[in-house]
Amino acid sequence: MNAATAAGLLHLIAAEPTLLAAASADTSESDLDHRARNEDHPCLGCGSPARCAVIVNSTTAGPRWLDLCSACWHTVRRANHLAGQE
Repeated sequence: MNAATAAGLLHLIAAEPTLLAAASADTSESDLDHRARNEDHPCLGCGSPARCAVIVNSTTAGPRWLDLCSACWHTVRRANHLAGQE
């Protein structure tokens, strides 16, 4: 995934957060760790096995899971940073 694709992914998530699975509002660090390490979820960016799990707090849809592989996670973080969102 390149930076432009990552920026598009971030825009899509903001526009349609229901594409992501709903998460609990009281998700803990251990829940994040368990999802990333012990559950089988595809990376939203490339479809590879996800190794990172974070919560995206949508104003319209509430908390949502964002599952990414390490490479896509790095690219999305960089795109988010360049867009001034971090």
